[in-house]
This record gives sequence, structure tokens and C-alpha cells, in this order.
Amino acid sequence: MDAADLGGCGWANVLACRLWKAISRALFAEFLATGLYVFFGVGSVMRWPTALPSVLQIAIAFNLVTAMAVQVTWKASGAHANPAVTLAFLIGSHISLPRAVAYVAAQLVGATVGAALLYGVMPGDIRETLGINVIPPTSSALRLLPSSSLHLEACLTPPFPIS
Repeated sequence: MDAADLGGCGWANVLACRLWKAISRALFAEFLATGLYVFFGVGSVMRWPTALPSVLQIAIAFNLVTAMAVQVTWKASGAHANPAVTLAFLIGSHISLPRAVAYVAAQLVGATVGAALLYGVMPGDIRETLGINVIPPTSSALRLLPSSSLHLEACLTPPFPIS
């Protein structure tokens, strides 16, 4: 195949077109995976007045949406679907810095769109805080402060990825 067979386009243009297709496909895959994850995951936590979801139902919903997002986007982008996973791949030198930045940007936009769609389809009386975790009142036996959750998370999360 030479330049004449490509309709007057050179090899550089063909390679640039293929590269653009691959990159845009990967970015859309990350956008889609994160958007689906947020939409269905947070949607499973919503407090419906007829029946509150159990921890088992929420766990099953999160696992199913994770499996779906990974299955749909695995070949296009590696199915990171989470900026923490992308950071781990960057630290492990499995992806480049520009690709990691682009993936994180696509994931953040996907998460925002997923949350906005969920906010739009939920009825107002159910929507309330959109599934955000609430700290128990200070009258509890533990006397938790708003910063206590942050400190607990920082202590329980290892500072390095475990492989």
C-alpha cells in the first residue's frame, strides 16, 4: 500500500488518524465506565421510602456494575474506571503521564455526567443528599466529629498500592 492508494494521504496522516481513533476510543471508554459506575453504584444506595436497600443489595449492585464496566471497556482502555487505578498504573509505569492525565480527566467528566444524570432522573423526595454518607449525630457513644471520618480513612488506607 502506498500513498497513491490512500487517496493522496501520506503514511503520517494515516498513522495520526489511527492514533486519534485509538485515543478517542480509550477516553470515551473511561468516560463511559466511570459514568456507569457512578450512575448505577450511587443509584443503588438511594433511600427509597418503600424499601431501604440492604448492604447485600448495594454490594451486588456495585459488583455487577463494576463487572459490566470492565467487560465493556477492557479492550479499549484497560478499564481503569477510577483515578486511583490510573494513578497506580502510572506509578507502575504501565501508562504514560499524558495518557494518565487524559484518563483522569475523562473519568472525572464521566463521574460528573453520571451523577448529573442520576440527579435528573431521581424524584425530588428521594434525591435528598444523592446517597452521600452521613456521620451519626454527636450524641452517639463514639462522639464522632466531621473530621473523624477523614482521619479514620487515612489510617485504614495504606499509603502505597499493594500488588
